[in-house]
Amino acid sequence: MFYSLKGLEIFKMIYIVYELMAKKFLYSKYALIGENLDLKQNVNLEIDENGRIIHISCDNISANIEILPNHQTFLMIPGFINSHIHIGDNFAKELGFNKELGEIVAPPFGLKHKLLRQTPKDIKINGIQNAVLEMLSNGITFFIDFREEGVKGVKLLKKALTDSPINFLVLGRFMDESEIEAIFNMADGVGLSSYKQISSSNKKFVVSAKHKFKKIIACHCAEKIRSENLINEMFSDNFVDIIIHGTKFIKNDLEKINRYHKSLVLCPRCNGYFGTGFPPINEILSLKVPISLGTDNLMVNNTDLFEEIRYLYRISRVLCNYNKELQFSSKDLLKMVTINAAKNFDLEKEFGSISKGKFADLFLIDLSSPNLFSSILDSNNIYDLITQRTKSENIKKTFIKGGLVFEKS
Repeated sequence: MFYSLKGLEIFKMIYIVYELMAKKFLYSKYALIGENLDLKQNVNLEIDENGRIIHISCDNISANIEILPNHQTFLMIPGFINSHIHIGDNFAKELGFNKELGEIVAPPFGLKHKLLRQTPKDIKINGIQNAVLEMLSNGITFFIDFREEGVKGVKLLKKALTDSPINFLVLGRFMDESEIEAIFNMADGVGLSSYKQISSSNKKFVVSAKHKFKKIIACHCAEKIRSENLINEMFSDNFVDIIIHGTKFIKNDLEKINRYHKSLVLCPRCNGYFGTGFPPINEILSLKVPISLGTDNLMVNNTDLFEEIRYLYRISRVLCNYNKELQFSSKDLLKMVTINAAKNFDLEKEFGSISKGKFADLFLIDLSSPNLFSSILDSNNIYDLITQRTKSENIKKTFIKGGLVFEKS
């Protein structure tokens, strides 16, 4: 069935996707548009055959947001980016409950690594594929995976997602020096379990491969213990691009992140699960370090970035002691899983916002859902409502490159 833009205006349709020749058109009553996530209404996206947005037409909000009784009212939100995940352990949910961090994840004898070695390939693939389905239902359209098991692990992930629409980067982990170049070649970069993985003997091979293949290096750092010597060495060598956790960072460490133009990814719920502490939110806010968020190990944590946002917000409220200069706005929180995440991984030209030239990766929430009811809803408090009240059940449809990849029945 085909519709014209004029027809859309006549029928006042809440949401519809329609196709005209090779182009697609996506309409939503409300949407968060552009790098500032500005709220607009009567939004029409024109999408080319490659899934990129080639035109946006919309109106400014002239009054309070109108929720029609007994009708779905959709809000379009840019697809979320999960900045740090270990998707391969999804088959082992809660097998680490009440266990200590090192006991579960420390290679090579942590519980997770034992399970990865012992578990049949088809079960691991099934776990990966189910994790993707969960992410799509949570509005996540892109994830960055730290892939264990060396070359074999990278191949497993790619095989599992051969027919999957979701966007992802795979950061492999070399098992020994013989795998360094192969990992850089076949993966999107390297994900180090710790900077201890860089030794005097393999450092030159890592640096050489990074320059040869021009790919990123990310590294877990200061999740449980702050090793000043290791941190100083990492910054001095200056070839790690993205730092994961930084839970035990002090102000001096965070200043170096800004000075050396590094990216920082926080995983606060997983830190809480393992009891390793809270990220240094006050210092991060005061230094304006651009952070993004990840859900980390799936064996201990679900993929819901709305939960991650809320957990971080509550931590920040406690640690900032209600200092108004050290508070996140709801827009700040949303940018951590959209705009900031795309910038942290050099993806901002194609992902992270609903903008002309970027892919049409987005999801729709139904503002008429009972848990989102509010007597007053306008262009200011809508952001607070989104971050503090949205559940996965409110996400009705998820799109990648303009194509429907998830729909809640």
